[in-house]
Amino acid sequence: MKTNNIPKLRFPEFKSNYELLLLNDITKWSSGGTPSKQNELYWNGNIPWISASTMKGNVFINSDLKITEVGLKSGSKICKKGDLLLLVRGSMLFNKIPIGMAGVDVAFNQDLKSISVNEKSNSLFLIYWFLHSESIILDMVTSTGIGAGKLDLSDLQNLKLNLPSLPEQQKIASFLTTVDNKISNLKQKISLLEKYKKGVMQQIFSQQIRFKDEKGNDFPEWEEKSLGEVAEFRRGSFPQPYGLKKWYDELNGLPFVQVYDVDDNMKLKGSTKTKISKLGAKQSVFVPKGTIVITIQGSIGRIAKTQYDAYIDRTLLIFTSYKFPIDIEFFKYVVYLLFDIEKTKAPGGIIKTITKEVLSSFNIMLPTINEQTKIAEFLSSIDEKIETTKLQLSKMEVWKKGLLQGMFC
Repeated sequence: MKTNNIPKLRFPEFKSNYELLLLNDITKWSSGGTPSKQNELYWNGNIPWISASTMKGNVFINSDLKITEVGLKSGSKICKKGDLLLLVRGSMLFNKIPIGMAGVDVAFNQDLKSISVNEKSNSLFLIYWFLHSESIILDMVTSTGIGAGKLDLSDLQNLKLNLPSLPEQQKIASFLTTVDNKISNLKQKISLLEKYKKGVMQQIFSQQIRFKDEKGNDFPEWEEKSLGEVAEFRRGSFPQPYGLKKWYDELNGLPFVQVYDVDDNMKLKGSTKTKISKLGAKQSVFVPKGTIVITIQGSIGRIAKTQYDAYIDRTLLIFTSYKFPIDIEFFKYVVYLLFDIEKTKAPGGIIKTITKEVLSSFNIMLPTINEQTKIAEFLSSIDEKIETTKLQLSKMEVWKKGLLQGMFC
């Protein structure tokens, strides 16, 4: 059925009406499967076998698990190159709708559906339509009762879409693919910068790289010190008994920093998840802006120099004072790298802990204050490049979201 419903954003060369259809009118769906894992003849072949855990990105080419031709005939199906794969059962469905295109012929398991389009549609266009419709499809997810979500096939197939002509679909898909490529390039740039930063930090703190003073002369040799010799530190705390409502005030409370408030970028998140009341603050530990804190329980080794005054809970360590001349930015990098090495040795299972006593015995190499400042300035310049690129990425992702909202109806 022709419809006058057209999107807010449209390429000017296209004027024709859209066609209102059901998703089932332009697609064919197939189910996958899992060959018996007890039969060695079915596995370690050369056919990539896609499951929820391998649905990364929007093009599926490879998988850690591969099946043989015998395995394919005995329990799975092929999704042809260019067809789509959609997750219809799994815990991921409570947060997102994973979908992508097979970059080569792949096999897939029973939690996925393959979707092939007919001559009226374009596979890439349909991927972007799914992304545009994600909030609608998320509302269709129901629980299996065992912690997973599921999508009903008939509900999916009866979704309505306004379909432009095939040339217009191809133009939209091509444009959005260009946007995705730019997003992918920014992500790759961030990854390379982070790897470079980590590598150069290791070289600096092992003294394979040394800086010169303002006159081009060598700085003095570094001194080995235990962390307990260099700094005073303590754990944070939270009001006892734990969990009483009077300790917290989400509307007017003060920032209360916990493990999940320290991000991977050596900063606190913009606002803390929990706010502590003035009464609760009397039983907690206050730190002023500019204090170094580090997580010592759970996600060990996340470090930040606080950007605002805050109260700190007992899963974090607070550096309160220093016994030698210390550049705070330099010290942040020293402790970060130290924890990156030591956290793998920490006792505990899933939730690991490093105690204050163990931390006191950790050794660090300490240069003069002038060399500390040189090192801090250099590493901070890398961090600034990373942050700038992340900001560009964030803006690009917001722009893409706006395009999806504007180019589909």
